[in-house]
Amino acid sequence: MLNVDIRFCEASDLPELLELNALSPYPWSESVIRADFSEALRPLSYLGAFSFLDDRLLGYAVLGTEAKEALLMNLNVQSDFRRRGVGLQLVAAVAECATALGFSNLALRVRESNMPALALYCLLGFRRTGTALHYYSNGESALLLSAELPLEIPSLE
Repeated sequence: MLNVDIRFCEASDLPELLELNALSPYPWSESVIRADFSEALRPLSYLGAFSFLDDRLLGYAVLGTEAKEALLMNLNVQSDFRRRGVGLQLVAAVAECATALGFSNLALRVRESNMPALALYCLLGFRRTGTALHYYSNGESALLLSAELPLEIPSLE
């Protein structure tokens, strides 16, 4: 597993975040990213965790904490760093924050065709709780997943 530095987002991270988002197979609109990013700079509404290796942004996770449950809103890792433990470390970091904030479970939505993400979430103990039909703009459905906190993080070394 690639060992990376995880930290919370700072205002200076926005340009790199926009660049990484644009490289995603399913990028969010720039206006949504900017709005979520500004929320992530405010305490206790959204939390943005960023993964770095030698000051290079490798990935990010966005955790929404305004509702009754914690929601992993977005997870994105640079394509050449996927399947190297970066996503796992990001999910672990936001799950730890959600636990510290008193949440008992972590929910998320994932494209039903996103097999690598589904494999990661299954490894972390997420279970399917439902389906949101035609959730995405292209008509694809989202699987609703949830896991009890704290997560049991497997060792991948």
